[in-house]
Amino acid sequence: MIVLYARVSGHDQKEDLQRQVQQLEQWALLARTGQKTMTLTDIGSGLNTERKNLQRLLALVQDYQVAEVIVTFSDRLTRFGLSYLQSLFSGYGVTLTVLHPDDKKTPEQELTEDLLAIITSFAGRLYGLRSRKQKALLSCAKQVLAEQDA
Repeated sequence: MIVLYARVSGHDQKEDLQRQVQQLEQWALLARTGQKTMTLTDIGSGLNTERKNLQRLLALVQDYQVAEVIVTFSDRLTRFGLSYLQSLFSGYGVTLTVLHPDDKKTPEQELTEDLLAIITSFAGRLYGLRSRKQKALLSCAKQVLAEQDA
């Protein structure tokens, strides 16, 4: 079967999650007409490898139930280590399709996004996702990184 996988970082991004799902389902209807699909979604950090439906996806792959995994952007699957997942998928005969490859990003943009993801993840663990300290730290990090880009 084909697995459509969507993920957002927080519960306040549920609209984006629905947009991802709609885009994946529409693409599958047109490009993979008549093939059985399963949609899996997660709300959680792209750094978290213990996401419930990511683990479910990996179990399905290891049971040889998946032919293709489709995501909108590669970071929806994982923020780091995509090459490891691609190797795993390939070993089980699974194709990974990314609807919008990140080819247009500069190395500086990728580094900035990666640093923000790491800071956000660790700040969330230290201060709690809704705390003012975490938001202040993230705002400061964004400002510093924006100044570096300029």
